[in-house]
Amino acid sequence: MSITASHFLYWLTAYLVGAIPFGWIIVKLTKNKDIRYIASGRMGMSNVMRVSGTFWGILTAVLDILKGVAAVRIAKLFVPAPEPWMTSIGGILAVLGHIYSIFLIERRRDGKFYFRGGAGGLTSAGAAVALWEGFWLAMPLPCLLIYLITGYASVTVACFNIFGLIGFIIGAILGKCSWWYCLYAVAAEILVLISLKPNFKRLRRGDERKSPLRIRWRKEDKK
Repeated sequence: MSITASHFLYWLTAYLVGAIPFGWIIVKLTKNKDIRYIASGRMGMSNVMRVSGTFWGILTAVLDILKGVAAVRIAKLFVPAPEPWMTSIGGILAVLGHIYSIFLIERRRDGKFYFRGGAGGLTSAGAAVALWEGFWLAMPLPCLLIYLITGYASVTVACFNIFGLIGFIIGAILGKCSWWYCLYAVAAEILVLISLKPNFKRLRRGDERKSPLRIRWRKEDKK
């Protein structure tokens, strides 16, 4: 494993691609508001949906997935035959960029600088698909069911890389993909779980927001 300047340049680019705050841009253009100070303050689909509407929330989700795909696929622009370890690191950095965006730095009252962003789930899913297309066999259906039944985007996002890891392990055992992708899934899951700490606190308190797209199968949900 030989690391060159091209690898570092690619990893920097992967981070910057992941850091593009599509949710912030969409809300700014559609409502002229700063989503960082609305509801959860996140840039993801759910918060954009609350502020700008369902269509714009879904568009944000698609763009967040695509930037994860792009962050991995552009590796070929830097190295003719990128190796799995190189693209796995690129995928991790794209997720890091989405959660801690260089484009959304703010200085708070304590004088410290903070990076803002989203939870990273959809970007991590996009990167995973770009690493190995077989990822789609493991993740979409169970995560969609979790989202529709629970209505909690945070729970669903936390499950993306768990199901993805299972798929990667099976793929690696069968010789269909690299074990490096399993390492990617573990690292991405850790980053996502750290970003979701506030959501888990709200879940324990019982005041976590639910998606309007959930299945209202209980009486209390229909009110």
